[in-house]
Amino acid sequence: MREQTSGTITVNPDTPEAYTVQLMEGEVMQVGRKPASGGVKKLVLPFPEVSGQHAEVRCKPDGWTVVDSGSTNGTTLNGSRLTPGREYHVRRGDRIKIAQYELLIYPPDIQGVVEEEMEDAQDRTQFRIQMMNATILVGDIKGFTTLMERHADKPTLVMQAAQKVFDHLNEEINRNFGQLEKIAGDAIMAYWQGQGADPKSAGSVSACQACFTALKLRTLTMRMGQDQSCWPFPYHPLMLDMALATGPVAAGNLGHAVSNPALLGDTANLVFRLEKLIGDDRPGDIIVEGATYELAKNNFKFDFLGQTNVKGRRTAVDVYRLIEPVG
Repeated sequence: MREQTSGTITVNPDTPEAYTVQLMEGEVMQVGRKPASGGVKKLVLPFPEVSGQHAEVRCKPDGWTVVDSGSTNGTTLNGSRLTPGREYHVRRGDRIKIAQYELLIYPPDIQGVVEEEMEDAQDRTQFRIQMMNATILVGDIKGFTTLMERHADKPTLVMQAAQKVFDHLNEEINRNFGQLEKIAGDAIMAYWQGQGADPKSAGSVSACQACFTALKLRTLTMRMGQDQSCWPFPYHPLMLDMALATGPVAAGNLGHAVSNPALLGDTANLVFRLEKLIGDDRPGDIIVEGATYELAKNNFKFDFLGQTNVKGRRTAVDVYRLIEPVG
């Protein structure tokens, strides 16, 4: 069975405002002016000439397609206007134009995937590693150990509830262009990769996406905590402590069978240490370090909590609490 493939769409390439989103095989991404509700993945282009539901990009196993959804001002593919409702195949390097937005399309190289599947078995087990800049999110269910001790005779009850919580959190992360790294016991780890020619611009996009998602995860967690079919422990409020850190990481995979790369390096170590700083008097806090703050401060409100010494760091780390979006 082959790996699930992925590709990218870069919005307004060759400009300082360019940013990239990743799409996985089987996904359908709507494109439009207004955010989607529910579990729909959507690329929001906030401009009056973009229709609320303007177009769709469909990521099929045999190739990607684009469909104009009956938009008011139309969609073009490489300069040719699309017929609404008709499906058009797209190739690597194709350009879609929607109002003043240009989308550079890079579906997966299907031929390359086939060739990769024919590699020697020895090649399949080689350790592959990629250096990248990313914003990492770590979330931890507050008081999970205490809850497990209270239900020592029914540990499955607690673990099933936690799994249900993390399934919903993972869906929200995927909707907001994040990538799950792992779920381990009472903790979840995800990341947003900075992409683009300008490291600062790319880092700002990934940091803002992560901050926005963290706030949505907090709201979702509170809602799940009030639903006894999801969290059947009314005496133990469901709270998720979260920390964010931005910087270089090494993403490594062993063989083709592993779907999610492990994140290694100083940034990954830092985010786990930050999460442990959240005390019992501040359940459900979201804290970030200085790099994430600098990249996201124009779009979100933060409280400065002070500096802390972190093991493995020679200098103190600035720590901030994420409050809400600006405006």
